[in-house]
Amino acid sequence: MIYIITIIEFVLGSLMHFAYNVFSNPIVAVIAPVNESIFEHLKLVLYPMLFVSLIVWYRYKNKDLSFLTAIPISIIVGILSVVLIYYFYYFGLGIESLFLDIFLLLLSIFIGNMSFYWVRVHHIQWSMKISFAIIIILIILFTFWTFFPPDLPLFIDYSM
Repeated sequence: MIYIITIIEFVLGSLMHFAYNVFSNPIVAVIAPVNESIFEHLKLVLYPMLFVSLIVWYRYKNKDLSFLTAIPISIIVGILSVVLIYYFYYFGLGIESLFLDIFLLLLSIFIGNMSFYWVRVHHIQWSMKISFAIIIILIILFTFWTFFPPDLPLFIDYSM
C-alpha cells in the first residue's frame, strides 16, 4: 500500500510542478511552485502527501490517533528529506541533475511514507488537535512564505 500511495503522491507532485505555469493565479501559487527555489519545491511534498493522507483517513475513519499523528510527522520527514539530500548532492558534491531532482521527489515522498508506517506500527500518538495545529501551521507558513519569502538560501531561485 505504501508503494501505491507513494506513486500517487509522486504523480500529483509532478503534475503540480507545472500548475502555476498553466494557471498563474494566487490560489494556484499557494499549492504549486512559482519559481525554482528549493522551498517552492517542498510544496510538491507537502500538498500531495497531505491531500492523499486526508483522503485515506476520511475513507477509513480510523479511531487510532496514531494515523492522525503520522500525517504531520510524515510530511515533515518528507520535507526535511528533500532539503537535506538536495543540499548534500547539489552544494556538497556539486551535482546538478534533473533526473536526480525528480528521483529526489520520489525518494522523499517514500521516506515520508515510511515514517508514516513507522509511527503507525509503533502506535505513537498525540492529540488530534496537535496534528491539525501542525498541519495548519505548515499551510500558513508555506502560504506566507510563497508571497513573502525570507532572505535565506532555501528561498533563492538558483535557476536564474
